[in-house]
Amino acid sequence: MIIDISTIIPAVACLLYLFFVIFGFLQYKKDRFYWSFQLYMIFFSIWSFGSMMMHLNSGFMTPLFWNKIMLIGLLSAPFALSNFIVDILDLHKRSIRIFIAASYLLIIPLMFLNFSGSIVLDVGFTPEGVFYYQLAPGSAFAYSISYIYLLLTLGILMFSAKIKPLQKYHKNLFLPLIGVVIMLIGIFMNIFPAVGKYPVDIFSATINALLLFYTIYKFKLINYSRVGLNIIYSTILAIIASVSYYLIIKIIQLYNTDFAPGDISQLAIILGIVTVIIIHPIRNFLTFIVDTVIIPKRHPYQTTIKNLSKKLTTIVNLQELGDEVVKNLSTGLKTEWVVFAVKRIGDGDKFLMISNSKCPTELETGDELVFSFPKEVEEKLQRLSRENSSSIINVHPDEPRLQVSEQLPLADVLIPLIFRKQIAGYILIGYDYNKSLITSIEVEALEILAAQSSLSLENALSFEQLRIQGNELTMSKNKLEAIFNGIASPVCLIDIDFTIQEANTAAVTFFGNNKKELIGNKCYRAFFHRIRPCPFCQALDCLHSGVLQETEADVSERVYSFQFHNVKVPENSKSVFIEIINDITEQKNLQEELVRTEKMAGIGTLAAGIAHELNNPLAGISGTAEIMLTEVDEGSQHHEYLEDILSYSKTAADVIKELSIYSRKEPIKEIQQVEIIRVLEFSLRLATRGVDSQNIVVKRNYHALPFIEANEGELQQLFLNLIVNAIQAMEGKGTLTLTCMEVNGFVYIKVGDTGCGIAEENLNQIFTPFFTTKAPGTGTGLGLSNCYSIVEKMGGRIRVKSEERVGSEFTTIFPMDDEGRDAISFALVSDQAGINDVFFIQRKVLVGEKGYLEETIHRAVDEKATHILAFKGLHPVGTVSLMTSDNFWPLPISRYFDVESVLQSRNCSEIIRLAVLPEMRNTAVSIGLIVLVFLLARSKGVENMIIDVFADDVKTIKLYKKFGFEEVGTYYSPSAVTVLMLQSKTTMEKDQSQLRHFVRPLFRRLRPMFNFGTYTQGVLDEMDRILSADTEVPDEEERIG
Repeated sequence: MIIDISTIIPAVACLLYLFFVIFGFLQYKKDRFYWSFQLYMIFFSIWSFGSMMMHLNSGFMTPLFWNKIMLIGLLSAPFALSNFIVDILDLHKRSIRIFIAASYLLIIPLMFLNFSGSIVLDVGFTPEGVFYYQLAPGSAFAYSISYIYLLLTLGILMFSAKIKPLQKYHKNLFLPLIGVVIMLIGIFMNIFPAVGKYPVDIFSATINALLLFYTIYKFKLINYSRVGLNIIYSTILAIIASVSYYLIIKIIQLYNTDFAPGDISQLAIILGIVTVIIIHPIRNFLTFIVDTVIIPKRHPYQTTIKNLSKKLTTIVNLQELGDEVVKNLSTGLKTEWVVFAVKRIGDGDKFLMISNSKCPTELETGDELVFSFPKEVEEKLQRLSRENSSSIINVHPDEPRLQVSEQLPLADVLIPLIFRKQIAGYILIGYDYNKSLITSIEVEALEILAAQSSLSLENALSFEQLRIQGNELTMSKNKLEAIFNGIASPVCLIDIDFTIQEANTAAVTFFGNNKKELIGNKCYRAFFHRIRPCPFCQALDCLHSGVLQETEADVSERVYSFQFHNVKVPENSKSVFIEIINDITEQKNLQEELVRTEKMAGIGTLAAGIAHELNNPLAGISGTAEIMLTEVDEGSQHHEYLEDILSYSKTAADVIKELSIYSRKEPIKEIQQVEIIRVLEFSLRLATRGVDSQNIVVKRNYHALPFIEANEGELQQLFLNLIVNAIQAMEGKGTLTLTCMEVNGFVYIKVGDTGCGIAEENLNQIFTPFFTTKAPGTGTGLGLSNCYSIVEKMGGRIRVKSEERVGSEFTTIFPMDDEGRDAISFALVSDQAGINDVFFIQRKVLVGEKGYLEETIHRAVDEKATHILAFKGLHPVGTVSLMTSDNFWPLPISRYFDVESVLQSRNCSEIIRLAVLPEMRNTAVSIGLIVLVFLLARSKGVENMIIDVFADDVKTIKLYKKFGFEEVGTYYSPSAVTVLMLQSKTTMEKDQSQLRHFVRPLFRRLRPMFNFGTYTQGVLDEMDRILSADTEVPDEEERIG
């Protein structure tokens, strides 16, 4: 049996690895436990045990047998090491995981080479006891495999240290990187028998394991219990101590040959174990002696400061902090008096006396304290503030005491408590003798106290501030709850997913539930026992436009009124709204009764009387103005004023006429052909009359416009409000830009200014009734709300662009006639307004009707998709989106369904979010969106198209199947979803009859209805390509079409 360094190194390593293996099995249920690391330690245990037995030459089995055992661990360890590195780096890429798992199969041929003698031919000892081994031809291949996987591990570590998502592992990877390099060098030495006969490989592997364990411990990559860690620490200490004793004894023997203590190895091990046993009690005893005997006797103040510092770390109450500091300093430092003062919260110049010990003053705890320092002390305090340093200011025996305040006696020590470069408080100390602190050690101890007290004071003040704010919040919350619950009408706070967040007492009583049943429930389920959002719900419209929405509906033979108010929420938070519900059944009945009995009798009589009384003076005003017009030059300003008087008189006469008509039950003719520019110019004159507009430059960009069908009075009110707001925003100086133009059958009127602009946080609220940013008394907040109502009533849209300190531009868009209001059109949208319309339709249909989750709408990936929007007139009524594989790969659906297994080509696309408003589903909108998104995809060269539809949406699935899509599978998210795919020609392309009688008329109808910008021609070419398959020449009428 041979016991030397070649035996001890693997024996020590084996002991270390066995501890890892044992505690790994004991703690396998804990967090951050990796089986790959456990396997890695098992292989190293086998490696080190085989090496130990091979070098020991004990006679139990041959060295060649133990060499084969050693090679089991040596050749297998790199695979487990690579696996463990992938685990701790949290790499979840499927291809990497499969590769690492499959690599374990290489152990099989390696073990075959090992046990067949193809790696090592012979191992043994010479007659002189020298260890030797002889490599076989297969050794190069076997060691190459180990090298390849160690290099792979090295590559994974270096690559992971650079990529951005793993920045947090940079420091973690440094030591394992070094360990793998050392292990590479050690295994490489096995190729050279002259060096490899020594356990260089196991020594390098042990260094690698120690570095890896240190990394695991430092960065807590594996969760070991405290007991396990203590045992591992003790084992490592015993090993280090034993090796140290062994080397020391060997060195002694070199210089003293007579020194023969017996078996050195056993002695070193025994001394190492004894060291571990006695070192902890000795350390604890020395700590006790220093803390309780030496320091208190030499420096009694030090103990006081140390104990106080320990207490301060746990105090967050301001009064408790002051009392603790004063009490300990009074008893520990034997002072005459101590005062603790703190700056008043919210008042930077005033201090309060928090605690006082024996200070002769008339001030009571909590009284205000005014400090007044000498110039040199003030300068030192300012310097300490700039340095953000809490130090002490004390006097020497030959110096006068410190004058700190007229309300306090002279002080010996002043301790400013400083944090964030501000003095937040003072500790003042006075002695009954005229001398400084005993030694510099006490001064240093007090400076430590100053730093600790500053930190504790910061915590206490923060806690106090939080307490005050908490009380204020509690008071505000109680007031709000009282107001909220005091509202007689049912009021609920609901999020965009229709989940009730809060409900007042009236709502709980009204719906007959307890509050717990309402909160967290869907509003449509809790209120009306529905499984889908109510068809009359205007919540999503309210959230989209930011404008109050009101509606009435009949539910279960009762009439309810609903008001929806948008609530501003922080960015990236779920949108919420307030819903106010009232049962107005009785009110409706009363209103109808009043209208039937008194409308004509009361209001009609009043209208006729007003008309009669006002007609005569108005006729006189008009007649006088017309006579004066003939006597005034046309170019004079008075001529313009007289024309305005005539216009106002005629307007008043029209109102009286309408009242007379109303009293006679005659219909009022509101819609007429209106010349936009004339109304706009008239509104401009009215807006600039009576205000300081001399320094406002008016720019007109008018294009020739046809007449539009509108109510002239409402148009005048609309333009007047917009122009007045623009002039007020410029405060008498700037540029007012008026633009009129026709685009694709719609009239655009823009009113722009160079005023103050609108803050971004207010843009979503400007159309809300009574919302105003003007000073109280200067605006009602109804102007823009009325504008919005007028535009919506006329079937138009209003948009706003604004930038603070640059200006605003309001754009109103109107169809020119009823035909334009009802015209269906399709467009690709990429501007923010269009994208918002897309997500609005998706929410209204998919979330509101189909039950999609809100978080599936407006994902980050959706911003890059191609969106088609369908319009009725100017209003969006449907949408569909396209994601092609050249921009999105893998396709989003791949998260839930393996589409690659059914695809015939990588050139594919996913059709998502087909959504059409209910009232437009039996029109050209639905089929138009499906056909146009198909043609758009084909024009981009797409061969396969994929779409997923909820399995219970049978109508949509049938529609797509009729078009030629085939069902290819199902997934759950969490409900069943059917996946459909189009891999060949559509049904309409295959059927000649359908191509001729359905497709050709459909394409002819769609051609003028869409504008896809640069993609328009590609879609038209795809239409022509499909129609070219019709072998029958169309008649003259179809060719003209």
